[in-house]
Amino acid sequence: MESDNRGIAVCLTLILAVVLSVMPLSGDWIVWKPNFLLLTVMAWIMRWPNGLGIFFAASVGLLADLLLRMSPGHSMIVFALCAGGLSLVSRWAKYLSMLQRTMLMALIISLVAFLEASVFLAYGRPSGIEHLPMKILISMLVWPFIDFLVARSQPRQG
Repeated sequence: MESDNRGIAVCLTLILAVVLSVMPLSGDWIVWKPNFLLLTVMAWIMRWPNGLGIFFAASVGLLADLLLRMSPGHSMIVFALCAGGLSLVSRWAKYLSMLQRTMLMALIISLVAFLEASVFLAYGRPSGIEHLPMKILISMLVWPFIDFLVARSQPRQG
């Protein structure tokens, strides 16, 4: 019964992340838009490491590729690598404070952004690396809300 409630909560939070990801923004703001799908996936993997893992992250990454019209596999690999790294530290990450979890997510987001920028540069596309600090800052500001939403949708113990 508990996993059914979590499954519904995962689906609802992913639907919210999809809506926020595809929501249009004006021209200058689009480069600062956080990756809501990645943040939601990381929150769920951090909160439910035994139930969700790399396959879940890769599946959502493939969905992100389709929704955001990126080359197939780009987000899938990035999401899977992030999930793999986070699954290594997820056992002790649940004991971190909100500030420490936010710093951990800033590190992961920075690594993702540099990985994406290097892939874009390898393809000869504009990387948008000049907008990276602001994107990381906005993602750090959004992270506590996503973490709180995922924590509140967890079934109660006891």
